[in-house]
Amino acid sequence: MKKKLLFFFALLTLAAALVGLFTTASSAATRSGTCGADGDNLTWTLDTETGVLSITGTGDMMNYSSSSSVPWYSYRASIKTVNIPDSVTSIGDCAFYDCESLTSVTIPDSVTSIGYYAFSYCRSLTSVTIGDSVTSIGSFAFYNTAYYNDASNWENGVLYIGKYLIEAKTTLSGHYDIKDGTLCIGSSAFSNCTSLTSVTIGDSVTSIGYGAFSFCRSLTSVTIGDNVTSIGDDAFAYCSNLTSVTIGGSVTSIGEWAFSNCSNLTSVTIPDSVTSIGGWAFAYCSSLKSVTIPKGVTSIGRNPFSGCSALESITVEAGNTVYHSKGNCLIDTADKLLVLGCKNSAIPADGSVTSIGSFAFYYCTSLMSVTIPDSVTSIGDSAFSNCTSLTSVTIPKGVTSIGRNSFVGCSALESITVEAGNTVYHSKGNCLIDTADKLLVSGCKNSAIPADGSVISIGSSAFSSCTSLTSVTIPDSVTSIGGSAFYSCTSLTSVTIPDSVTSIGSSAFSSCTSLTSVTIGGSVTSIGAYAFFDCSNLTSV
Repeated sequence: MKKKLLFFFALLTLAAALVGLFTTASSAATRSGTCGADGDNLTWTLDTETGVLSITGTGDMMNYSSSSSVPWYSYRASIKTVNIPDSVTSIGDCAFYDCESLTSVTIPDSVTSIGYYAFSYCRSLTSVTIGDSVTSIGSFAFYNTAYYNDASNWENGVLYIGKYLIEAKTTLSGHYDIKDGTLCIGSSAFSNCTSLTSVTIGDSVTSIGYGAFSFCRSLTSVTIGDNVTSIGDDAFAYCSNLTSVTIGGSVTSIGEWAFSNCSNLTSVTIPDSVTSIGGWAFAYCSSLKSVTIPKGVTSIGRNPFSGCSALESITVEAGNTVYHSKGNCLIDTADKLLVLGCKNSAIPADGSVTSIGSFAFYYCTSLMSVTIPDSVTSIGDSAFSNCTSLTSVTIPKGVTSIGRNSFVGCSALESITVEAGNTVYHSKGNCLIDTADKLLVSGCKNSAIPADGSVISIGSSAFSSCTSLTSVTIPDSVTSIGGSAFYSCTSLTSVTIPDSVTSIGSSAFSSCTSLTSVTIGGSVTSIGAYAFFDCSNLTSV
């Protein structure tokens, strides 16, 4: 009887094991999870036996920072088919990276953007169909796919997928006409085509992607068709020989850094259709002499014309409800914020300006003088940074806030004055001082740091790039020297740091290339990283 019971138990155990094995194998054949930008707005299911990955739900897919963070990454080799419904609106960055068994994909009309590296290294992917609604294709989206590597798919050095221009060979030269019927130029498509001299973007194109023509250093002219509505970030950045741009009448947005560092661009006409200009859009266009902002522009990003050292004229068309111009200044009307100035600017004294914005006069190398009116209460970060011809500055008594690095790199600055009655700042010895904090905010080549106890800290970048400063006496009241305080004071030959100082900030005297001698007081307990880096003539410490 006992043997029969043992045998029966053994059979039950075996049966249970078989059932468990079957159940494990069955569950192992299916994997699932979420993949939506908002979490569970999209879900995914993968049948590892058939290799079918199905996306369900509505909206945008998650953008993944790396391929290994994609939820089906561990099973990517088994994926043969991807089903994307017409309710999905975007394909995430890195989403199907290295799905080496995937042979074809159809992207429905609902999708408007395809992320960078989305299908990269899908080495079996030979067939791609993209719906007509896509306006953005990320860099390397189809790089090293079978389609990409098939030479027959490249037309005269340019790769198209249906109505989408994906990439051009960097050897492309001379003039190029975008093929008729093309809807979108992908991100980085012509980047580093250094022999491309001109391009015509036809009326079928509606969007130009991120960095599409960046670093095309031989590009001299470009014509943008009338149906383009958006110019992506960095689209023409570093096209250093670009002299002429014709922007079509349907463009509504110009992206960040779109034409930055186009150093030979002398003029640009912004069409009336434009409503937004991104930050740094025309930054460092050092030959640009004038700019006119259309009346329809309602959004201007940070510092769109910073570093345009030749800029002489700034005009906002009448009727603009957000911005206006006066005295060659671009002003946010409601905020009374001076957004941009130039070498010919005269800040209006009619009360329309209470704040000078960050980077407003940045790199205005020809600005020799400026009068800050009494209405001004704040000066933003780097507002006058690198105005290398500016010789003097007077801070009105109403100014209560001065941002970081406001006068950094003003190498010709000789005089700093704060009007009597200012409750936050004062000046002495051509130094700008925060009274309550006893902080030296900014100095110049003629500065003499006061020894009356009014300064206990030399602020970060206070004398940075003060290239004509030959000597400095740091009084015994000073206890700290901030980061980059004397950075690149290239004429400074010697410095004595008194016993009162306990800390020297990072890069405090970095790149003081004429510095030969440094005496450090006995109370210093902290010397920051790179404090004396690149002091190439320093022989004794």
